Amino acid sequence: MSALVVTPEERKTGGDPAHPYTLVRLEGFIDAPNYEMFETALDKLTRAGHTHLVLDFRQVQYINSTGISAIIRFQNVCSERGGHLILIQVSRNVGLTMHLLGITSLVPFLKDRAEAEAAIDDGGGALSSSVDFDGVGSGGSSGPRQIPVLVESAPATSGTAVLVVPKEGPFTSIIARRVAMLHGRFHLCHDTQTVIDNLGTWEPDLVVLDHRIPEIDPFLEQLKIKSDNPLTSVLVLYPRGSDVGKKRDFRIWENDYLVDPFDLMKLFVLAETELRRVPKDRDLFSQQVKFEFVSVRASMEKGLQLGNRLLQKLDVSDNDRTALYAAFKEGVENAAAHGNKFDPEKRIIVTFVVDPNRATFLIEDEGEGFDHVYYMAQIDNKEAFERAKDRIRQGNRGGLGILLMHKCSDRLEYSGRGNIVRIEKGLS
Repeated sequence: MSALVVTPEERKTGGDPAHPYTLVRLEGFIDAPNYEMFETALDKLTRAGHTHLVLDFRQVQYINSTGISAIIRFQNVCSERGGHLILIQVSRNVGLTMHLLGITSLVPFLKDRAEAEAAIDDGGGALSSSVDFDGVGSGGSSGPRQIPVLVESAPATSGTAVLVVPKEGPFTSIIARRVAMLHGRFHLCHDTQTVIDNLGTWEPDLVVLDHRIPEIDPFLEQLKIKSDNPLTSVLVLYPRGSDVGKKRDFRIWENDYLVDPFDLMKLFVLAETELRRVPKDRDLFSQQVKFEFVSVRASMEKGLQLGNRLLQKLDVSDNDRTALYAAFKEGVENAAAHGNKFDPEKRIIVTFVVDPNRATFLIEDEGEGFDHVYYMAQIDNKEAFERAKDRIRQGNRGGLGILLMHKCSDRLEYSGRGNIVRIEKGLS
């Protein structure tokens, strides 16, 4: 699922006197899954007494009507307290969506941070609600201020998209026209085997896949693990009412998904983003795959087998491959036993990434974590092995597994609560 990152930063204007304000950098999608995060962030800031909020929309690719309603509401909160909520660096697509819903007559849209600071120093006098958006609006061409929007980057020119749906219809025609507007290539088919059979010829950057198509899980495994195009992005369209986050015994994840009913513009934004991203990623990575499994032995074995198959594709010595698998296996065992305590309802999530210099496993459990700083500080000690054995004899969580992972990798690092471990091995 597309994430939303909200980063507030305290700043002051350059005026005399300077006025404090909060710059809120946003990155991703403001949609149904991410709306609560967006609203909570703004609510926290306004409750803490922040009256001037400048929302930087440069990296916002999509906003739905609920997100737009939140902006209007918090603009009113700021205004009642003598402040302003200002939007800056808004892309044309996002700005047009807002304009059509009337927000541009209620909330100030400015070019950049400098303009926002000047408006705050001016007490809001430079802000005007009389606006026009590329001729879409109520003001005509002479009086109203034009909405400043970012100049969008050139569209992808070599992307290839494949749409897999049960049958043709108006939806498929719209998608085909949209891809053609990007000067990309488009293929339509009705089963996953056709995609597999043509991978070498089509070399798709994106596969948009209707979940009603059978055999999706084997297709994802074939594409992400066994094919020569593992970086191909997969966007799955789920039917209404689907519980996408439902735990499964074992799962290879798609890159992103939408659940019907969805805004067609969001599908376009997702697809176009992937058509631009994937060709660039191919210059940086050769493999990226995310899979998860529950903390029961049968599912863990599937996860370990998949990890081993991924490692067999690496161009490394047998010794390095054996060492990395030993570290990966220990990480999975620790996540299940010490993190999830073999709770069958808790998952282990693995991300495997290969770039020209290294292979990396990220292993995450859903447990409470542990004091990883203490144990990591011990691994370079010459007596670490003996101390770990003593802790195990006393019935405590040891450190022997951490020591093993450290010895078998080039970099070992914990993050979060200690429930995420990063295992790296250099490729030489």
